[in-house]
Order: sequence, then structure tokens, then C-alpha cells
Amino acid sequence: MKNKLFFIVSFAFLLSSCAFVLTGTKQRMRIITREPGVEVWHKNTLLDKTPCVVRIKRGFDLQPPLELRKEGFETQSVPLKRKFNEMAALNFFLPVNWLIDGFSGAAAGYKAIDTITMKRIDH
Repeated sequence: MKNKLFFIVSFAFLLSSCAFVLTGTKQRMRIITREPGVEVWHKNTLLDKTPCVVRIKRGFDLQPPLELRKEGFETQSVPLKRKFNEMAALNFFLPVNWLIDGFSGAAAGYKAIDTITMKRIDH
């Protein structure tokens, strides 16, 4: 009986704050546009040009949208839609670990972004 209890407690501690440990506090997001070379901006900072993978901080606070910019095209605003990070569900062994994942923002995430088509500016 002691061995089983030791195993369960040890296993629970290994999975403590699972979302934080396994996925971190930033999420990698793939940004693809039909037109290559579109600039990806977030919080007035140029992150990269498409196609690219960018890292966005996870959290329950509302993030501003990504802005996609390219000369000759309208600026596109792409909202970041929040979702639950499924890795946080592993915290059922020790519910106190929800606090770690919650405060670090690791229990949240963002939905994948579909391929974006930029709109040409008509002159």
C-alpha cells in the first residue's frame, strides 16, 4: 500500500503544473498568407515576414490583434482567439497546480490562424 501511495504522489508531482512545464508561457503560431512577404506586427513590433512562425505570450488577458501589412494591400487585423490549453487538464492530480498554470498564463492558448488573403488597394 505504501508503494502505491508513493508512486501516485510521485507521479502527481511529475505532472505538476503540466501546461507550464510542457508547453511554456509562449505559443508558436504559424502565419501564412497567399501573398508572400507580408509583415507580421504585434504590439507595434515587427515580428517577421510571411510565411513564418511567431511566438505570442499566452495568458488570459486580452491580447491585441496581429496586424499584417504589405505595400499595395490593405492592413489586415487578425484577432487572437483564446482557447483552453488541454495540457492544463493534467492538473487533476494536484488541483493547487491550477494556480501555477493560471497565474503563468500557460492554461490558456490561441486557436490556429487560417491562411490569410490580403486585399489589394484599388487605385
